[in-house]
Amino acid sequence: MAGWQVLSIVIAALVLLVVVEMMRRRKLREKYAGIWLLVAIGVVVLAVVPPVAEFLAHLTGVATPSNFVFFLSGVVLALVALQLSTEVGHLEEEVRTSVEETALLRCELEDTQRALEARIAELEKRTSPPDNVDGLPEASPARVP
Repeated sequence: MAGWQVLSIVIAALVLLVVVEMMRRRKLREKYAGIWLLVAIGVVVLAVVPPVAEFLAHLTGVATPSNFVFFLSGVVLALVALQLSTEVGHLEEEVRTSVEETALLRCELEDTQRALEARIAELEKRTSPPDNVDGLPEASPARVP
């Protein structure tokens, strides 16, 4: 087995271990882990069975298997970037919607507070003590036994 094959297998095994560990710690979601697991398995297949890379290179019209693998790597990275870009766009929309809802709720809360303060002031005005207390009996202090 050539040195590049061993290196490819070691790198693919490390990728598999890192992906599994990140999933275990909940740092990587399953939908992204699947992509990286497929990439690692593909690297192992191409490293263990070099005729597969040669066949695919010949099938697609690429001159050498290494150029095909390099091209395939670029395609995988472009697809990952595209998928992440769509995810970011979706999250930006969710954030914008949440900010708008928060602003509306804040306005509603302020309106409710103003209405409550006005009602309290009105009730205080209605229940205010009389200005003239002449002739009313004085309140007796509470007796403490």
